[in-house]
Formats: sequence, structure tokens, C-alpha cells
Amino acid sequence: MKAILVGLGGRGRYWLGQCQKHPGVDVVAGVEPSAQNRERAVAEGALPERSIYRDLGQALNALQADFVLDVTPPAVHQEIAVQTFAAGLHLLGEKPLSDDYQAARRIVEAGTQAGVAHMITQNYRFNGLPRTTRRLLTADLIGPVGQLDVSLYVNWADSPGSHYVTEPYMFLTDMGIHHFDMMRYTLGQDPISAHALTWNLPWGWHRGDAAQIILFRFANGAIATHRGIGCTVGHVPAGHNGEWRYEGPRGTLTWEGLALYHTHSHRADPQIRRQIPLDQTGAEGQNPVLSEFVAAVAEGRQPECNAADNLKSMAMVFAAVKSAREGREVSIAEL
Repeated sequence: MKAILVGLGGRGRYWLGQCQKHPGVDVVAGVEPSAQNRERAVAEGALPERSIYRDLGQALNALQADFVLDVTPPAVHQEIAVQTFAAGLHLLGEKPLSDDYQAARRIVEAGTQAGVAHMITQNYRFNGLPRTTRRLLTADLIGPVGQLDVSLYVNWADSPGSHYVTEPYMFLTDMGIHHFDMMRYTLGQDPISAHALTWNLPWGWHRGDAAQIILFRFANGAIATHRGIGCTVGHVPAGHNGEWRYEGPRGTLTWEGLALYHTHSHRADPQIRRQIPLDQTGAEGQNPVLSEFVAAVAEGRQPECNAADNLKSMAMVFAAVKSAREGREVSIAEL
């Protein structure tokens, strides 16, 4: 499959490397408006100068491709999607789907109308912890989950001037979307409301709020909480995965670092404390998101983490943002 990579900043060059490792993908062009990023890509040998264009329209007019890989800031995603779908190409887009919920809905609708595969790079859900957890919850290991608690403490996004640092609520939207998507994936449920508090710590380097507590209510009665600080300068207990705890009537599942534990300690029953081996995910050495996208296009289906599904995770983000701004619980149906 021939790909056009839009965005040659640091994250774009990461995805270029992932494409170059995949036997089914050939990056035929890069698109980058920044002269500095174009020069860096050429100097690093990422792409030859003749294969780099200043805008997507030039690349689409100059060559044939199968899909676009969009690694631009969220505010640009709608523009890239519209051009991609108009050309009849599939789209693999870096998360988040958009920085605006109505724009995200328009993007999803445009992709549906175009009849192409459209996937968002929610890579966290392809890891062993969420995959194994979903399997165990589906098998009813601990019974119906009544509460899920997630904690995330990271020294996140400290490049001066980047959109991560300058835009409002970026910790919630950029990191939160990963966790909210995994909540939906592992629980097999969609929430009905969000209640959020966000703030900044005195030493924080983000213009927008980078600390939060959010409560989500699900239709089946389950509660999920997400608490986090994006500007810690202390201990980071579990990296960007965070620490997770699923409460059920027959025990708990906990993510502790990169390990998964099943615990049951009620005094009326035999006590259990065991580490559970994680399921293997994907082909060794290949990016699971990219592999799923390539397979979906080849099989003529929508991929996992397709844009229509991802819109439900985005709804959690924007309900939480609306709640933080208005100081009240917000129904997902309000969006």
C-alpha cells in the first residue's frame, strides 16, 4: 500500500519509521509546511527532497497513493480528512480525531460518505494489559464491574511552544483520550455522563489545565474515575499507562506497572493474589495499529478504532471539558 505521510515533525518521523518497518507499506511522499522540518527530514535521510511537498494537494496531484497518514495538530485534521476523502483515499489519523467535537462529527460523516477506511491511532488499547483485561472481564472473572479507578501521574509534554503546552485542556484531550478509549474497550460499555474538575499546579508549565479528576457514569450503573497530574516532577509509578483498578463482586483486576493481577481477599472465601500472563498482541516487530489498518483495507472492512467508534471516546473528552468549564455533570447526549 502506498502512503502519503502528512507531518514530518517528531511524531511524523516516528510514524515514518513504523511504516518503513512494515512490509506492506511504502511511503511515497511526505507533506510538511515547515521549512525547518523539511530540511531536518532530508538531513536525517528520512525522505528524499523530491518526495516532500509543502501541502497535501500538491502530493495528491503529483502521484498515486492508497492512503494518507495524518500526523498533524488536531486543529488541522478536518482539512486533511476532507482532501483525503475527496481523492478517494483511506485515512489513518493520529489521535485525537479533532480538537472540536462538531468538527470530529463532520470528519466521521465525510469518511462514511466516501466509503473509505478511516482509523484513529488509539495505540494503547492494542497492548497486552487492555487486551487481556477485556478477555477476562468478558469471561466474567470478577463479575460485573461496579467501579473502575484510573490514576495517571506523568511529567508530560514539556516542549516550549508546542500545541500540547499552549492549548487549553490538552492533558485531558491528548492523554485522556487514550484512557477513556481503554475504559470503553475493556468494559464493553459507553458512558452516559461526565463530571470533571480541572486545574493547574503552581509550578505547571502548561497554559491549559494539566490536573484533573473526572467521574463517568455508565448506563449499566458502573462508575469510572480518572485522576491525573500532567506536570509531576516526582515519581511516575506506571508511565503513561497509569494505574488501573477494576472492582467486581468476585475480586479486583489491577494494573501494577506493566503487570496484571487478580486479587480476591474477602474473609469468607479463599484468598487469591496472582499475576496473570498477558496475551500476545500482533506480529513481532510490527506496529499493531498500522497492521490492523492495512489488514482492514485489504479485507474491505472498517478497522478497530475506526473513526465512528472513536467518536464515542471523543464524546467522553468533550463532555469532560464542558463539565470542567461549566462546573456541573454533563450528559453525553448534550453534545
